[in-house]
Amino acid sequence: MKPFKQRLKTNPIYRAAEKFFIGNASYTQLNQVMAAGKRQNPSMPSDVVKHQATIMRVEDLASWKTAVMLATDPDNPDKSNLHALYRNQWTDNHLESTIETRIAKTQQSPFKLVSKTSKERDEEAEKLFKTLWFQDFIKLVLEYKFDGTKLIEVFKTNEEGLLTEIKEIEQPYFNAKKGIILKEPGQSTGEDYRNGPLSTYYIQIGKDYKDLGIRALIAPIILAKKLGLGSWLDFIEKYGVPPLFVTTDREDDDRLLELFEMATNFKSNNFMIGRGNEKFEIPNISSTNSQEAFDGLIKRADNEVSKRILGGTGLTDEKGFVGSVEIQFELAQFRFTSDKLLVRNVVNEKLIPLLVKLSPAYSNLANFDFEWDDEDEMTIDKLIKIVSGLGNYFDFDPEQIEQITGLRILGIKNAGSGVTQPEPTAQGASKKKAVT
Repeated sequence: MKPFKQRLKTNPIYRAAEKFFIGNASYTQLNQVMAAGKRQNPSMPSDVVKHQATIMRVEDLASWKTAVMLATDPDNPDKSNLHALYRNQWTDNHLESTIETRIAKTQQSPFKLVSKTSKERDEEAEKLFKTLWFQDFIKLVLEYKFDGTKLIEVFKTNEEGLLTEIKEIEQPYFNAKKGIILKEPGQSTGEDYRNGPLSTYYIQIGKDYKDLGIRALIAPIILAKKLGLGSWLDFIEKYGVPPLFVTTDREDDDRLLELFEMATNFKSNNFMIGRGNEKFEIPNISSTNSQEAFDGLIKRADNEVSKRILGGTGLTDEKGFVGSVEIQFELAQFRFTSDKLLVRNVVNEKLIPLLVKLSPAYSNLANFDFEWDDEDEMTIDKLIKIVSGLGNYFDFDPEQIEQITGLRILGIKNAGSGVTQPEPTAQGASKKKAVT
């Protein structure tokens, strides 16, 4: 007979009680239980996923059609082929650079945490988000627009209860329609991450069904560009080095074999010696028109990608008029604003409540809202313009200007004589606030 502990763990009542405890226990209670049993951090579904080697296979329009069909299957969606198609797009430098430009704009934007009651900013609470994992979180949230539905695991913490990293469950390993994490791609059963104990540690970005992202729509353009580049390489291989034409009136096999060997070794020898009426010619083959055809296809594909992601080509082209670039930047600004709204809503509605449940270190976040700090930063250039414009009407505090600019003010220069007068002392010095 099995020991009592083993029989207890296999009892369905015990399993149900354990599942209830994990789903409702606090972070501190879980730590106490694991410490008493000398256990490490409990394994998550991301730890048991059987990852496969990355294979960069050739993709074509047939692959794109098949990938979309399997990913939108109403009964059991499978995004393995779609993920492979997207991975193939990673080698397109223009596409990835454009996406990174879109994401980096939000990543480098300043943010703030504002109290829900007093509406005051709290810099101590903001330090909880000034981390590497939060930069990764912003990136994953915005990649949803391009890759489709995302699933983020928020679980791994240090001894202080602070989050150290986040993980992405790749598309082949979760089924958003069923809300399960798969051990292997294509399975119909798995771990439920939407309900029960695991729901505390996962954030889904995007819809459950048919949310494939922009990459699915621009895939034909990228495939056409890759086909054009491949055809260009074939053209270079065939016509990049001019052919050699040999003409002779000799018909004996020995001489023909000699000429064949001479032509074979011509590139390494750079010269040939003929007899009688034998001629050696290298034709002048111009590839300018052909190269322009390939360049035109590639440029058109890049322009289509820029329009789709940034709203225009002015921010990615090498040349552009100032007026048109400014207009296209305003169009791109609408997309940047939309990205920031998406991140703000996800942080407030999903991330902060999850962190509060995850660890006591984040319990204070329940009293704050995440906002973007859109106030213009006071730069030295802006300060100089303000002082120059208002200096005729107001006197400014030299100490404050020294603090902002870092330049020490030794005195006040008389504009008429050019003589520098020493700065008046604090005692007895009257500062004119305004001229009436």
